[in-house]
Amino acid sequence: MPYQIRQVRFVDQLALTAVKSAVSTSRHFLRFALSKWHADVIEEDALLVASELVTNAIAITGVVAEKPMWGELERLDLVHVRLVGLRDSIVIEVWDVSSETPALKRADDEAEDGRGLFLVQQLARRWGSFRAGGGKAVWAELGVRPPLPRQQESGHLPARPGVAGPDAMFLRRVLAGLDTAL
Repeated sequence: MPYQIRQVRFVDQLALTAVKSAVSTSRHFLRFALSKWHADVIEEDALLVASELVTNAIAITGVVAEKPMWGELERLDLVHVRLVGLRDSIVIEVWDVSSETPALKRADDEAEDGRGLFLVQQLARRWGSFRAGGGKAVWAELGVRPPLPRQQESGHLPARPGVAGPDAMFLRRVLAGLDTAL
């Protein structure tokens, strides 16, 4: 993980089905979240980085066909996009179910793709990946000036995908209570 929990000022995350439309949906989500947390000064770079990371996650774990067959839709995986605000930076994390480590690839001048991680490397302070919940998370940290505001909501961080957090445990207790009440 590229940061310590005590450094976190805010968190927003979204789970998406691993299909092509997840890229544009993730952009809308990040645009809204950056605006909400007054970090929209880096919107262009953040949207480009997120687009590259989500595109890679879908290419390795999702359905990339324009008109997928029914069988492909039955076994769709999720891609998780998480925006973490620190004092003077944001971290964009994208989880997928693949354990394959991302690698910079050399693309020749004629290639139509293969430059995504080079763009991420150029725009981010730093970037990397770590294993997470049966897959991996690829992250990029982007600098923000002036410092971001402190979190003003609940103060609880959402659970990582595949890991139960305080909110998930509370929901399980509510569900158990509803089951016994019926």
